[in-house]
Amino acid sequence: MVIIQLAGGLGNQMFQYALYLQLKSLGKEVKIDDVSGFAEDAQREPALAPFGITYEKPTQKELQEMLDSSMLPWRRMRRKLFGRRKKSYFEESKLFIPEVLTWDDIYLEGYWQSEKYFQAVSDRVREAYDMDRLIEWLKQEGLWDEEEGLTGGSRSARNESGAGRKSASQYLKEIYNECSVSIHVRRGDYLTPENQALFGGICTDAYYREGIRRMRERYPQCRFYLFCNDREWKSGGTWKEEDVERVTLPGNRRDVDYAEFVLMSRCKHHILANSSFSWWASYLNPHPVKSVFVPDRWLNGIDCRDCYREDMEKIVLH
Repeated sequence: MVIIQLAGGLGNQMFQYALYLQLKSLGKEVKIDDVSGFAEDAQREPALAPFGITYEKPTQKELQEMLDSSMLPWRRMRRKLFGRRKKSYFEESKLFIPEVLTWDDIYLEGYWQSEKYFQAVSDRVREAYDMDRLIEWLKQEGLWDEEEGLTGGSRSARNESGAGRKSASQYLKEIYNECSVSIHVRRGDYLTPENQALFGGICTDAYYREGIRRMRERYPQCRFYLFCNDREWKSGGTWKEEDVERVTLPGNRRDVDYAEFVLMSRCKHHILANSSFSWWASYLNPHPVKSVFVPDRWLNGIDCRDCYREDMEKIVLH
């Protein structure tokens, strides 16, 4: 049996479930532990159910056997004397490890952020992350507003004042009908002191300006849609342009994430943050010809070459 720990945000969980599908296709008995990875992470929770996804879960006994965590007195005593005998592997590298696909009787902890972990079952992965099914869930939950929103005023006026907020369905119609480009800006936990060393200084204003310039050069009629997980962030001079629109939807952050994910995935082209959220949105973009711009490094000080896909174009700033 292989047990995969579910952890992190939506994008990370999508990578973990994609690995689950790959291992299942190889005939392995695979289960997902969707409890342990959130025990000390109050900000996150299992996030795949809105796609209609289900998976096999390990029993408490199976987890205890795999992690040597039984509270029976004699097992606790043995651990004190001889140490824990965990059958687990923690992903220490961001490089693709092909051996992972051959292992058995193991508990896997990690994010597995590479297409190489599920390339052989890419059709199944795309089927699992069906945007129409996600929209239906959003509608059922009252999170996909079909009503006409206020549309008066120019785009720039709406961007600055927040007036004239549109519904998700209106955004979707525009995105379908235009040469739409998503711009993803990741803030939030990326800005904490402990994370700045890892994420900081990568997706700078200069990176986004160059991405916008190249998109305009390639697609003169393109229009940009800006997505950001920080509602209070003021984008400033970088985005004060007539054809850059900040996407703002009503609802709490967790609910809005799903609707924004749908909208981002339906844009025709993308300027990504170093984030699994926009990685997956661009991957699930169904357009046969698309431009996907990415920063030339994903994390500081870590070799992430296997995070990149063949359809991605790195922006190298000199």
